[in-house]
Parts: sequence; C-alpha cells; structure tokens
Amino acid sequence: MNKIKFVHIIVGITFMANISVFQLGLGNVYYGILFTVLIILLITSKRPNLNYLMLLFLGVALLSIIMNDIPYFFRPYERFIIFVLIVSLIGPFLKTKRLDLFKLQLFKTLNIIIVFFVVLSFIGLLIKAPFLYGRGGFTGFFNHTMMLGPMAAISMLSCLNWGRNTSKKKKRIIYYALVFIGFVVCLAAGSRAALIAGALGSLFFFYKSNKQNLSKFSKIVFISVSLGVLTFPLWEQYTERVIGKIIFSEEQGDLAVTRSYLWERRLEEFNSSPIIGIGFSNDSSQSVNDLFIGEGQIEPGSSWLVILSMIGLLGFIPLIILLILAFYFIYKNKGRIGILPHLGALLVFFMVHMFAEGYVLSAGSGLFFYFWLLMGVISIHQNKKEIKLRVR
Repeated sequence: MNKIKFVHIIVGITFMANISVFQLGLGNVYYGILFTVLIILLITSKRPNLNYLMLLFLGVALLSIIMNDIPYFFRPYERFIIFVLIVSLIGPFLKTKRLDLFKLQLFKTLNIIIVFFVVLSFIGLLIKAPFLYGRGGFTGFFNHTMMLGPMAAISMLSCLNWGRNTSKKKKRIIYYALVFIGFVVCLAAGSRAALIAGALGSLFFFYKSNKQNLSKFSKIVFISVSLGVLTFPLWEQYTERVIGKIIFSEEQGDLAVTRSYLWERRLEEFNSSPIIGIGFSNDSSQSVNDLFIGEGQIEPGSSWLVILSMIGLLGFIPLIILLILAFYFIYKNKGRIGILPHLGALLVFFMVHMFAEGYVLSAGSGLFFYFWLLMGVISIHQNKKEIKLRVR
C-alpha cells in the first residue's frame, strides 16, 4: 500500500510537469517513468484481467498501422506502443487490485493538484502576472490556453462534488467559491468548447445528484443561473476572449471556423477508408502548412472524427460501446451516489469536449491522460460491488 501511495505521487508530479507552465522538458523521461511504474505494479500483482473491448480497440489500431502505408516521420509503431503503455497503466485495459488502487489514488491526487493550479492561475489573473500569458492569451499555470480551459472546467466539476459531499457549511461555501473561480478561469482561457462541455457536465451533476427529486434539480438550476446573472459584473471583464472568438466566427460566417477545415479533412480521410481508417497516427496532409514535416505532429481537430479517420468504424465501434456502457452504468446505478455524479459529469464533459479537441489517441496530451484515467476509474466501479473512494 505504501508503494502505491509513493508511485501515484510520482506519476501525479510527472503529469503536472508535462502540462504546467513550468515545463521541464521531460520528453521520453515522461514515458520512462510511466513504464517503470507499470512494471512495478504488474510484477507485484497477480495475473491481470483484460478488458476485451479495449483489446479489440487496440487490435484494430495495430491492424490499421499494418494495413496502411504510413510515412516514417509519424512513428506509428512507437506511438502505438506508448498508447498501449499509458492505457495499460491508467485506463480500463488491465485490471489488478494494485492497479485499481493506484488509479483511485491517482484520480484523487490529480483532482486536488488541478484545483490547486487553477486557483494559482486565478490569482495570477487578478494580479495580471505577465509570465502567465502566452501566444494564445492567458495560459495561467498551464502550458497553453487550450489546456487551461479544460483543466478549469475539471476543477469546477471536482469542487461541485466536494461541496455537495461535505456536511460542514464553511467548507461547502469554500468549495462553491472554488467552483466560481474555476468558471472565471475557464472564461479567461477563452475556450468555448470547455465552457459548453463544463456547463453540460454541471447540469448532469445536478441531475444525477437530485434524480429522485427533479423539483430540487430545477431549483438548483434556477438558483445557479440567477447567481450567474447577479454576479455578471464580477466576471464580465473575463469574457473578452470568448466574445472576440464569437465575433470573429460570425464575421467568417462559421461558428466553428477554427475547426471546420480540420473536420472536413478528417471526414475526407474517413470516406477514403471507412472500415480500417488511414492508419493510427497518420494524416493526409500534403503541405508544410498542414503539418510539421519531420516531427510528425498532427492537429486532429476532433477526437471523434480522428478515431473514425485513423482507425475507422472497426475502431470507433468498440470505443463508443465502452463509453455507452460507462454512461449507462452511471445513469442507472443508484448506489455509490457520492462518486457517480462526479464521474458522470466528467464523462459528459469529455464526450462533448472531444468534438472540438483531438486528444483521445494522443498519448503525450494531458487531456488524453485524464480522459483514460477517468475511464479506468469508471471501469473499477463497473466491475466491483463496493469501492470506497475519498475525493477530498
């Protein structure tokens, strides 16, 4: 047990080092640490159980590489190995008692660290710290605005859960104040996708928490909207970037102008090979403007579409079944009500946010890491009758 506590802290620090403003340039060291932790947990465990939907998903991904002629600079086999490594460590692919305990502890730790960094970002926003502004605008203590927005939304959902589950009034007030802070930071990041996904995640949280009392759910939604309107003067100044994006999109005649080209390309790739896809970690780009030639970097534009384009329907179907089963379990299950609204809110957040950001196959992304950890934690609850998970 002490070993698990030690390694989950190491992995948590490694995760934040990879996505914070203090990027340590870990590179392959990042994957080396994760691989070492996986080996330690596996050799100290009994034979792991496999999730066969994930096995099918990984098998199709590998087949898509074999069946396609992928340019060498995309390094498909290397990226596939890293993908399998991380999903084996934190995702729903492998199950042992030690791995499950590790995932639960890591989930708890990451939520605390993310909230802490979002609060630091809020303080930096108030004092206008210059080193917290990057090429895309306000980045806070994260490496990019597109990382700050989702992390602020995740912080908001975690604090909602903490506030609901505490019996102490003072703590509840503090947690709900942190919810407001997460909302403001998400606004300042200017990520419309994170704002919309966070709002829908919050709605699901309130619904699941009050499923047996829909009148109370309606009251909570009404009060939340009213508080938002009444406090508008406090956060109006932070809407500048979001409003700017909306105005720009309207001028271009397309609300998704920054994504439309990428979405069209992903659909073209899917239509060219709908069954097996164009290959895991592949891209149809033909120019330097579309791709950093030599580095193999890809801008997917949408997780849903990149799955369809890279590994086709054969890869999309097992993943969508995995997600549907996870959501159905959360929606229908009446037990463990303390954690299920939180897990459901996060799952709704990702299912919506993945329309605009393509990280689900990108093993180096912080959002990839959190998404697959979430799926791993949900899988634990699906397969065990009673799991105690303290999130504070």
